[in-house]
Amino acid sequence: MRSRLPALIRRLAGRAGLAKARAVAARLPGIVTRLAEAPRALAGLAIIGIFLLHPLTDFGKSTFTLLPKLEGLAYDARLKLTLPNTGDPQVVIIDIDEASLQRLGRWPWSRDKLAKLTTQLFERYGARAIGFDILFAEPDLSSGIAVLDNLREGELKANPAFAASLARLRPRLDFDARFADAIRGRPVVLAMAFPVEAETQGVLPPPLFAEADIAGKLIRIDPEHGFVSALPALTEAAAASGHVDPFYDPDNQVRRVPMVKRYGAGYYPALSLAVVRTVVEAKRVTPHFDSERTLDALDVGGLTVPVDEYGMALIPFRGKSKTFRFVPASDVLDGSLPQNAFPGAIALVGTSAKGLKDLRPTPLDPDFAGVEIHANLIAGMLNGDVKSIPARANAIEALVMIPAGLLALFALPYRRPLLNALGVVTLAAIVIALNFALWIRWSYVIPVATTLLMLAVLFAWNMLAGFLREGAAIRKLSTMFGEYVPPERVAQMRESGERFSMEGDSRELTVLFCDVRNFTALSENLAPRSLSAMLNAYLTTMTELIHEHRHGTIDKYVGDSIMAFWGAPEPNPEHARGAVEAALAMQSRMPQLTQAFARRGWPAFSIGIGINTGTMSIGDMGSAFRKAYTVLGDAVNLASRLESLTKEYGVGIIVGENTARAMPDYAWREIDRVRVVGKATPVTIYEPMGPAASAEVDVELASHRRALASYRERDFDAAEAGFAALAAAHPSTALYAYFRTRCALYRSSPPPSAWEGAMVFATK
Repeated sequence: MRSRLPALIRRLAGRAGLAKARAVAARLPGIVTRLAEAPRALAGLAIIGIFLLHPLTDFGKSTFTLLPKLEGLAYDARLKLTLPNTGDPQVVIIDIDEASLQRLGRWPWSRDKLAKLTTQLFERYGARAIGFDILFAEPDLSSGIAVLDNLREGELKANPAFAASLARLRPRLDFDARFADAIRGRPVVLAMAFPVEAETQGVLPPPLFAEADIAGKLIRIDPEHGFVSALPALTEAAAASGHVDPFYDPDNQVRRVPMVKRYGAGYYPALSLAVVRTVVEAKRVTPHFDSERTLDALDVGGLTVPVDEYGMALIPFRGKSKTFRFVPASDVLDGSLPQNAFPGAIALVGTSAKGLKDLRPTPLDPDFAGVEIHANLIAGMLNGDVKSIPARANAIEALVMIPAGLLALFALPYRRPLLNALGVVTLAAIVIALNFALWIRWSYVIPVATTLLMLAVLFAWNMLAGFLREGAAIRKLSTMFGEYVPPERVAQMRESGERFSMEGDSRELTVLFCDVRNFTALSENLAPRSLSAMLNAYLTTMTELIHEHRHGTIDKYVGDSIMAFWGAPEPNPEHARGAVEAALAMQSRMPQLTQAFARRGWPAFSIGIGINTGTMSIGDMGSAFRKAYTVLGDAVNLASRLESLTKEYGVGIIVGENTARAMPDYAWREIDRVRVVGKATPVTIYEPMGPAASAEVDVELASHRRALASYRERDFDAAEAGFAALAAAHPSTALYAYFRTRCALYRSSPPPSAWEGAMVFATK
């Protein structure tokens, strides 16, 4: 897919994409089309404004449910790129795993085993503290003490010996008491929970702090409705208790943990926070508030734990599941581990067994042991590795979003898809790099997905607006120039990226006039339908040739006459060559056209073409009622006169001296020097002989130049002899007979002494 993407973008940006813009626009629903026709900048600013609702308002956070999920994915990407992938020797997990269950029996184990486990961890392995990720809400009756108590109160009530024996055995059979004795006076933290149901079980430990301690400052934590804690005897014996409730993001992933929860007027810690407080022997946990009196951290005996306004802390994952050291609980109980296995470590007792249902979905593993989440948090708090969402995170997000959006909207060439895509990718890369720098350097977690999504939407909007405007521009060009140049040329003009208009301009162009000889006489012998069909066929053929040769532009049709020009609307430095090549092609096509007309009963005819190059005015000219894209000027008038002179000289094509001068590689036959109506200065006119003359043609042209030189030197006898020889050798060339006749006329009636060899034509 990656290798196909550049080709796809190029295809969209290329000629085919532009040609399809009109069809795409035509198929779009009316509402989308109207949206795209709205001011692009205004709609783009509206898009930026909508996305700014996310960082600036609670409405944005509660309304756009997709955004938290995208932010979660962005967080996961940064997390995975920066994982240390190493555990922390400060924390070890005592795992009630499948192997331990097979060796010691199914869960729950009797609490005399847990008492032994506690003793082993402290006395044999030198644990620094123990945290139990296990709820001890129900009494342990596995010893049978409840049955014995019932007998004492029932059938054996009158048996003092039984009562005495039971009193001696009770310390050994009361497993809860044995467990309480094992943890009493030691740094042991027990688990508690705040269920959704409004129930209470056990007793609450003292809170971290109470409502009265925060003096009206803001902690946005909703109160819980119930709690479940360890048995009162266990809670009283433990150093502390902490909740083990996970928090699920909108995509059902666990990335955060509520470090404090509120019940009644008190705030209670998470298990990890309670363990850290116990380890550092902090007398109190003090909430810290920002300048707006909103919770942003917890001070635990000098350790700062970053939290958000809801008391949540991001889990500082160190790696995938089982990155921390897991030790089977059975190995601890039987003492099979060496005594220096984990000296001074914090031991977390929990389970990775699937059957005990303490696995959580996280970005790193769908089955992540809950006890390892606590391990990551404890290590992160002790090492200062907990990422923080700063109080100004929303402001930072907005400050990044606004310039990124404005640059995407105003600085990128939205009508150039490839450049637009590269620009958006560059902006996105800058946003990501800046965000990543804040993550690495200051451990700040700044939302980034919303900004990236905004850039994607702006890119899509730019593409939509660009394509629709390309379609509109093509339609506009087609409206302006479709009558003059072929449709595919309109697309090429648009693709060039240049600006074209019908506004008046002055430039050097080449203009062509073509006329049918004796068309009036021909038309009198044809029925109207036949005349129309013949004229349409003729004009279609000639127009195709004009379009094919260097993109000639049709100016107008006047009956059987054609007016065309080269060099506009698109600049063309070869405009003279295009006109001459088109004229030669038009004359060459006439024999084929004559044969086709003969088969349909239409008469044969010939055409004359006049071409001239010069500076002329071009633009949309006319009246308020009717306009046309046309050329005007003295150079245009001369081309029209030259077309008329083709009948006089008996040649098919006559070009002006500027045109011939622009094509020095062509062979030219000089026809004459003429002074036409409206021109005071005589001009030299030529007939094109093709891009390369044969030796025979070279001889003919040399003879013609000698005869023409004699003519202009008033040596009419020599000139007439020369033209006579040329006429005899080339009887199909009427020009030679024309000059032979003119020489005879001047011999009998010489021109005036001021004659400069130019023929004067007093009519158009």
